[in-house]
Amino acid sequence: MTYDCDVLVVGSGAGGATLAYACARAGKNVLLLERGYGYVVNPHAGPSHEHGHDERAMLIDKKPYDDRPIEVNGAEKRLYMGGVLGGGTALYGAALLRPSEDDFHPGRHYGSRIPRAIWDWPILYEDLAPYYARAERLFGVSGCGDEDFGPLRKPADGYPGQPLPLHPINQQLMDSSRADGLRPFRLPLAIDSSRCLRCHACAGYVCPTGARRSSGQLLAQAAAEGLALRVLTGVEVQRLSLEANGCGVTAIDRASGQTSVYRARRYVLAAGAIGSPVLLMKSGAAGPLIGRNYMAHLSPIVAGIFPRHTGAETTFVKQVGFADYYLGAEGYAHKMGLVQSLPVPGPLMTAKSAPRFLPAWALRFLRQRMLPLVGIVEDLPDPANRVCWSPNGKPSLRHRFGAYDLERGRQLSRRIARILKRAGARLCLSSGFASDEHVAHQCGTLRFGTDPGHAVLSADCRMFDHPNVFVADGSFMPTSLGIGPALTIIANALRVAEVVCAEV
Repeated sequence: MTYDCDVLVVGSGAGGATLAYACARAGKNVLLLERGYGYVVNPHAGPSHEHGHDERAMLIDKKPYDDRPIEVNGAEKRLYMGGVLGGGTALYGAALLRPSEDDFHPGRHYGSRIPRAIWDWPILYEDLAPYYARAERLFGVSGCGDEDFGPLRKPADGYPGQPLPLHPINQQLMDSSRADGLRPFRLPLAIDSSRCLRCHACAGYVCPTGARRSSGQLLAQAAAEGLALRVLTGVEVQRLSLEANGCGVTAIDRASGQTSVYRARRYVLAAGAIGSPVLLMKSGAAGPLIGRNYMAHLSPIVAGIFPRHTGAETTFVKQVGFADYYLGAEGYAHKMGLVQSLPVPGPLMTAKSAPRFLPAWALRFLRQRMLPLVGIVEDLPDPANRVCWSPNGKPSLRHRFGAYDLERGRQLSRRIARILKRAGARLCLSSGFASDEHVAHQCGTLRFGTDPGHAVLSADCRMFDHPNVFVADGSFMPTSLGIGPALTIIANALRVAEVVCAEV
């Protein structure tokens, strides 16, 4: 059989572009197909986009987000899901944290709340540790390695980059929290402080300078290094042949409508925890777990309202994290997860989420005195939470948080409010969790394991039924961790890349 490449990757997000770059660096011929558009001008610039920091274009009209309507819990919606080159990393908040060792043994904390088969991940933290270090270097993570991260792991030799100077309101937050016996730390961020403009509009927007590292930049690096990595944008994969003779991937150019078939020695799906299982379903893949156990973190948001201007609405403030309640707290011995800073939402997003009776001046008053924090509560796997694909060509998503998740969210919200009030907030406004348009941190729909009766993928993230097909996005995760999964997805993609390269 004639092959178009050694490795074909579907999707350019955190896992896909990272694996493609690693395989190309290893001397393999790689083809990456990306449904979205956009490009990287050079290794030191972000994906170009005409809309800049236009809040309406970015977050209301969702110009850089996936343009496919998806039925969510019975209602058709456009999701906040990356739709340009770089996928979610073109728009993410860039907090790249290592998990706790306990995250690889979820049975220790959840017991009978989750199936016995996933009480332990098929790999250990130690197995991923060297890849975490590589991922931090690859994405230039900036942080303070001498701070106390509690149960979360951190690099033994510190972070490769220097963090941004701490904003005064965040210094106030950290000082008051330490006086209260907590251990706040600076979030490790994939942001180059020497080029960062400290925009108040960061997460959710395309970075104007490329200071916020994206996986799309790796593809530009590959081109600059002359590697055998070809990237086709605006190309939507229709199906993956799963026959024994491996006929290839059928894809359509969205601009011209032209259909092409590409053949590779190995295929890697990295279209996200919604996109990858849908592609397998469209391709006729069988298996009761494909698309099931969809997870996205429960994210209780608490905004502290201070008596004076915080300055947070005009500059970058996503800088502080707390892991004090990660594995539980006094009086509540249940794992709750990370607490971290959020940027102040822009005027349009504030108006979208606020009660309609509030006038514009009141919203402006609140934004000027606001400092938000968010919790990241692990959404436990539930087979009823699933991604489906119907013959009419439309994907659908069904997802509800369980009672236990909601209770942990309420418990964490109370503790977040206490943090903010100790820092000087006079009032705290709470939201149970983000709307179901938000699908950041999606994972779990093609989980890995050692037993094909309880998993879709092997420990190497290879499909049990189709050994030439691998998965490199967040679909592989059997549980969702209590932190954002981006660094774990990147590290795992580097690990899987070694397996793929050894075979082609």
